[in-house]
Amino acid sequence: MLALVCTACTTPAPPSAPATATTAATTARPATTAVPTTTKPFTPAVSPAKVTGACPFLGTGELQQVLGTSEGLVAAERPPDPTFVPGTQFECRYEGKYVTPWVLDLWIVASATAYRPAKAMGNDRKDCTGPVTSLPGLGDGAFFCDVADDEELVMTGKRSHGQNRTTNIYLRKHRAEVYTALARMLADRL
Repeated sequence: MLALVCTACTTPAPPSAPATATTAATTARPATTAVPTTTKPFTPAVSPAKVTGACPFLGTGELQQVLGTSEGLVAAERPPDPTFVPGTQFECRYEGKYVTPWVLDLWIVASATAYRPAKAMGNDRKDCTGPVTSLPGLGDGAFFCDVADDEELVMTGKRSHGQNRTTNIYLRKHRAEVYTALARMLADRL
C-alpha cells in the first residue's frame, strides 16, 4: 500500500498547456499597456523668446524620472494671477493620477519690469523656515529650502530675452539631488 501511495504522488502533471496559456497572457500584457503611438513626445521649452505658460518647461515623464516614481502624473496649466501684470506669471500644477493628489507647483515669472532674478530670489528666501542651500552655477543663482513641514522651495532665475525670469518650485520633501536636478533643468530652459 505504501508503494501505491508513492506512485500516486509521482503521477506526472498534465502536459504544459496551462504554462502555455500563462505565457500567452504574459506576452499579450505589454501590448495592452504600451503607450499609444499617437502620444507626442514632450519637448521642453528652451529659452523661448516669449513665455506663455509654465507647463512647457517641465514634462511629466521627466518629472517622474527625477522624483524616482512610477506613478502617472498629470500637468495642468493654471489661470494667470490677475494681480500680476498680464502675461508675466504662470503656474503649472503636477498631480498624481491615482495616489498623490499634489506633487509639485511650478511658477514662472517673466517680466521686463520685475525685480532682477537675484533680488527676487533674495525676497523669496524670506519665506524659508529652515536652512537655505545655495546651488552655484545655475542661472543667475539658485537655492532650495524648507518652507513648511512637508514642503520645499526650489528657486532659480536669470536674465533672458530682455526679461527677468524666475522659477519657484514648491514640492513635497525629497532628496537634495531632486532639488538640484530640477533647478538645473529649469535654469537651462529659462
